[in-house]
Amino acid sequence: MFLTWLVAKIILLATKKAANTFEKATLSPLDTQKNVLFSMIKRNDSTEYGKKYNFSSIQSIEDYQKNVPVVSYEDIRESIDKIIDGEKNILTSEPAVMFAQTSGTTGKSKFIPVTPSCQGDAHNLITRTWIYHAYKAHPEIITGKILSLVSPAVEGYTDRKLPFGSTSGHMYKNMPGIVKKAYAIPHQIFDIADYQAKYYAVMRIGIELDVHIICTANPSSILKMCEKGDEFADDIINDIRHGTLSQKYKIESEIRSKIESMLKPNPQCADKLESFLSKRNNKLLPADYWPGLALIGCWKGGSVGHYIQKFEQWLNPDGDKNIPVRDWGYLSSEARGSVPLKDEGCSGVLAITANFYEFVEVDEILRAPDDYTQWNFKTLESLKKGKEYYIFITTTGGLYRYDINDIIEVTGFYNKTPEIKFLRKGRGMTNLTGEKLSVNQVIDAIEGASKETGALPSHFKAEADSENSRYLFRIEFTESIEHSVGLRFLESIDKYLKKINIEYKAKRDSLRLQSPVLHIMKEGWYEHDRKLQVEGGYRAFQAKTQLLSPIKQKTVAIENQLVEIIELSKPRETKK
Repeated sequence: MFLTWLVAKIILLATKKAANTFEKATLSPLDTQKNVLFSMIKRNDSTEYGKKYNFSSIQSIEDYQKNVPVVSYEDIRESIDKIIDGEKNILTSEPAVMFAQTSGTTGKSKFIPVTPSCQGDAHNLITRTWIYHAYKAHPEIITGKILSLVSPAVEGYTDRKLPFGSTSGHMYKNMPGIVKKAYAIPHQIFDIADYQAKYYAVMRIGIELDVHIICTANPSSILKMCEKGDEFADDIINDIRHGTLSQKYKIESEIRSKIESMLKPNPQCADKLESFLSKRNNKLLPADYWPGLALIGCWKGGSVGHYIQKFEQWLNPDGDKNIPVRDWGYLSSEARGSVPLKDEGCSGVLAITANFYEFVEVDEILRAPDDYTQWNFKTLESLKKGKEYYIFITTTGGLYRYDINDIIEVTGFYNKTPEIKFLRKGRGMTNLTGEKLSVNQVIDAIEGASKETGALPSHFKAEADSENSRYLFRIEFTESIEHSVGLRFLESIDKYLKKINIEYKAKRDSLRLQSPVLHIMKEGWYEHDRKLQVEGGYRAFQAKTQLLSPIKQKTVAIENQLVEIIELSKPRETKK
């Protein structure tokens, strides 16, 4: 009991100090942003990149924008490859301690350098500020365990033996020992390779504990955790009763030994869980086994917001207890961009102490999507409430004026600092549950499936079906194909996407992204679609099929162009 109190006290002291520092920064955000930018420029002016773009001559934000180009990952891939090969002083004077691996727009993964500054005070300050404001609204969260879900800290090593993996996993693994006492799940569990086994281990341990807060970026992970707790109920209860870890699940021996060393028989808890099953007609719900749950921290907006609606069936089946959900903030492998300070909505205060930001109105980029010299870059003092912007970031990890291809909306202001929310990926990308699928990857997968099966598409389109958490592929083939060929074509698309997009594979393997579906379209579908666009007001030269759409198109006209629906492991469905 004393240890629990001590951990809570330490966490509160650290988070309060961070929140006060951030509060002061929001009163003079432009000065804060200038300090952040010039600190990065000065620290890195002798690097290869700093010399190339004359960092030492930069005296203002305007100088920075004139000297330094806007870049995508492909523009700096050569520089990052040098860092991967062990070269020093390329983008930053600090060495990279690891790389955050994420999917690229092509088949090649992106490796985002992570420096000590990326994990240092400025970035810790954002997380601690979130925790402090969450505690102020829900003080009961520190009287129980924190259940956090992260990706593995290390997923592999470069040739120079530098690790790559998840930055959140790395921070989780390297928390101070006394802080780890507050967390329910030991970091080794996130290294379990088999997803079924990983979920089992999380719930085997988590269900037995008094969890008061759940924290993870993606709400689909929380739903999957709840589903697996119910699916594995009999095994979990048996293991809790006897203090064991079922051999049914493929867990690496070293990790299994670690988990088993923590376990003790708990027949009282097992009896209670069995009573919950009886009460719920053989359903095991977190509403019963985590009665002290007081807050969930996860994304609420963008393409994943619809998952929040499904929390009720697991957390509030009787309609008598509303578990608040607070957005986790605008967050990516490249940077943490906001810190939400309230439960309502999905907005957060721009993380002005961590990175430097520039913004361009969406319409400007639509007019000249490939020429950044035509864009009017704004800094935070020029932003307007209700406007949508592309966001560009400069980070302590060596990303300078980086085009992350994200669109945000300014929803208001906290003190003098903008509050923002993530809306969607920008040009040529979709993102249902963190997979960040690009139009280039779709094209490559379609071409690969065509070569593999011999079926030749004349036109195609991929659509993100958020309602079913899957991708729909509409394809008009040059000639009619057998159902078996269509099925192989769909299987091949799925296989190629897993191969060229590591995050698509991870989301499919973890069941957060469901199997894709193929809609075989009638001959002339493409021209029919163009005709509808022209009738809807587009000029003929403007009307074209969008190869990757963030929404599923569902109209009577489209349904009338459908020949056959093919789903993996489902029987044939033909449109009459």
